Amino acid sequence: MEALPTQLEPLVERRQHPRLPYAEPTQYRDVFKPHELFAGSLPKDLSAGGLRLTTPRFIAKDSRLVVLFCLPDSLRQIRTICRVVWERAHPFGGGYEYGLQFIEMTADDKEAIAGFVERGVQPPAQTPSSHPLEDLLKSLVA
Repeated sequence: MEALPTQLEPLVERRQHPRLPYAEPTQYRDVFKPHELFAGSLPKDLSAGGLRLTTPRFIAKDSRLVVLFCLPDSLRQIRTICRVVWERAHPFGGGYEYGLQFIEMTADDKEAIAGFVERGVQPPAQTPSSHPLEDLLKSLVA
């Protein structure tokens, strides 16, 4: 009988690129169905190599998608072709989550995404005075 290991091996990071939380409106559609309208979604994170997307629609692994989005620090729309590298169903019918790999995009767009992730730019946070709960508390105290 083989002995159980006494130490847990450290987890090995398999990602090639660091990820940044990202939840800006994103549109996508199948590359091979140009007659279809774009569907909307909010991604979970972004890297120089791809993004993680959630959607109620099922998309088969290895599908090719046209994906459109803007970085929060730029008004320029990024257009890329992505490949679905993994898919995961959410429990209880909560839709699907996908890992998308960028396979085609302009050099400028690739550089913009890499710079955005490198800087760790986050969308502007609400100022304390504009937070709805704080406003409610102020009105109760006044």
